[in-house]
Parts: sequence; structure tokens; C-alpha cells
Amino acid sequence: MTAQGLTRSGSAIGRVRPLTEDDIPGVAGLHERIFGDGVGRPARKVAPYLTEMFCRNPWRDDELPSLVYEEADGRIIGCLGVMPRPMSLGGRPIRAAITHTFMVEADRRASLAAIRLVQAFLAGSQDLSLAEGNDTSRRIWEAFGGATSLLYSLRWTRPLRPARYILTVLRRRGWSSRWDSMLRPLVSVTDAVATRSAFRPPAPRLTGGELTAEILLEGLERLSGDRALRPEYDARALRWLLELLARKTAHGAFRTVVVRDGRGEAAGWYLYYLNPGGPSEVVQIAARSDSMGEVLEHLFHDAWRHGAVAVSGPLDPTALRAAPDRYCLFHHDGGAWMLIHSRHPEVLEAIHRGDAFLSRLEGEWWIGI
Repeated sequence: MTAQGLTRSGSAIGRVRPLTEDDIPGVAGLHERIFGDGVGRPARKVAPYLTEMFCRNPWRDDELPSLVYEEADGRIIGCLGVMPRPMSLGGRPIRAAITHTFMVEADRRASLAAIRLVQAFLAGSQDLSLAEGNDTSRRIWEAFGGATSLLYSLRWTRPLRPARYILTVLRRRGWSSRWDSMLRPLVSVTDAVATRSAFRPPAPRLTGGELTAEILLEGLERLSGDRALRPEYDARALRWLLELLARKTAHGAFRTVVVRDGRGEAAGWYLYYLNPGGPSEVVQIAARSDSMGEVLEHLFHDAWRHGAVAVSGPLDPTALRAAPDRYCLFHHDGGAWMLIHSRHPEVLEAIHRGDAFLSRLEGEWWIGI
């Protein structure tokens, strides 16, 4: 849908229209009211980041704008971020759009604002829509003709210090912290035994080095070329992404590693947030078809050496064969589903059969504040 068409959509009560840079202060205030805790960052500190995401990202496209819901009095009560991403299907260029920063004023959630924002987004000119959502979002998405990719919604986890990892999971599920001191000696002993067994990752046979945007670009072109659906990057966009991810420290220290074989050739790479003492989250991992196992082992050893209790990430179908042999668990944690929508059946079919190169770089996970 064009910006002109969006401007006309609405009613006397409110309307959906494209977000402009002048809207950022109001959107930042909305974000603080919804997600702030009253003592966090004020809206003026959130605004520069939102400006970068909405208005300064390297893929910004006026034909695929982010959206706001504006009431008749001019007040913005809803927002749906849209980040265009170039992709290709069988070598043919297509346009994808990722949703992010979807929010509606708390006292207006019974209105049609959220529904109209989603409707306007799905009516856009993109060939593929990608979103992440909980069970409620999934039901709404599917009601508008979208689908859920069950395969790409799965996660894998490799426990490195299994007792501490289990304790971390229990804490997330409401485990009382008063038990920690009582269990700490048992946890330490259990993990000490585990590190002498199969849970300790073997020393990698391949070597690691610095992963630059240029190396990543060459690797993506080479290693994702056999997928029907794949992202299309340039060096400028990758540099922007890597620099931004390095600045975001909520998940840990951002590490980017290229893994090389004995001939010095890139066998694969990984990008992840190292979180010593906790689970570390993978952003992207890729490898040659004959090297996925060794690249995984390099990642596991790197995270274990730096004190992580586990490594976890979204499932890539190419890892299905290598990961189980390396003590990985497959699961859906009850959190985000990958939601997809397209008017082109061949796009959906590529995703459903696992013939797509889609990592967290091509999703909204990294965008949140």
C-alpha cells in the first residue's frame, strides 16, 4: 500500500498513516508509557534509537513505511515498525518487510487500532512479511491469512554447565532465589563432574578469527546460495548491523568469529552474545555442508571457555543433522513464533520446507530496545 493510500485509510475516530521523523517524540513517549518501569530511560533517551531504527536504517523505503495510528485529535496511540529487507527467491529479487516495535496505548487496546495497523501492514507492497509473536499475536496473524513457520520457530540449546543451566531455567519460571545458596555446592560439584564428561566441548580442530563485514558478505553469498530464499546484503548494510549489535549489551558481549579450516579457507562463522554465568544467545551461525559440526564445536568451546552455562539459538535446518550428536536439545520455549505472510505460494513453500536462510539478523529479535 502506498503512503497516499495509507493516509486515506481510517475514519473520524482515527486513522493509520505512515510514520514520519516528526512522530518520533510521540512514539518514544508511547514506548516509555507501555514498556517503561517509571525509573528507566526517559523518552528523550529512547528517541535517538527509534530514529535510527525507523528512519535511518540502510533499507528504508518510502513504499514500505513504518505505521502509526493517529486519533482524530492528532494523538498517536499505536505504532507498528516496518523494516524493509531485500531478499531473493531462486535468484529473483523480492522485497521482505519485518515488523518491530508493535505497540498500542494501554487504555486503547480494546479499540481497532491494533487490527488496523496489522491490516495496513499486510496490505503493503512487500512480497514477504515476517514477524515474531506470542500465542495471541499468532492467532491474530493467522486470522488475517498469515501462517506460522513451526520449523523456524524451534530453538536449540547446548548445555555447557548443565546444573547451572537448569538453575537458570528454574529462576525464569519463578524459582525462589533463597534456594540458590542451598543448592550452590551441589550445583558446583555436578558441573565439575560434567566438565570431565561429554558435556565439556572438545577443543576445536579448526581455528577462529575476526569476522568482518566483508568476510561475512562473501560468506553469505557463497554459503546461502543453495537456499531458495535468502537475504541480500551489501557491505554498508552489514557494517551498520554489526556496529549496532556491538553497541547493544543487554544480552552480553557481542562476538563475531570466522572459523577457518587447515587451508585457511572459511568453513563457517558464528555471531553470538556471550553471557558469562548465564545462557548465551546465537544471532547467526552458518557453515559449509561438510563443516557445520565443527563450526558448532568451535562455538560451544568458545562459549564454555568464557564461562557461559549454555548456548542457545533459533534452529537452522542445516544444523538438524549435526546438532543432536553434540548434545543439543530442540524445543520451543513458549515464547516467540515466526509468523509469515505472502501472496506468493512459492515464497511460503520455501520457508515451510526449510529451504530459506533466515537467522535472527533477518528477524526482529535484535531490534528491541
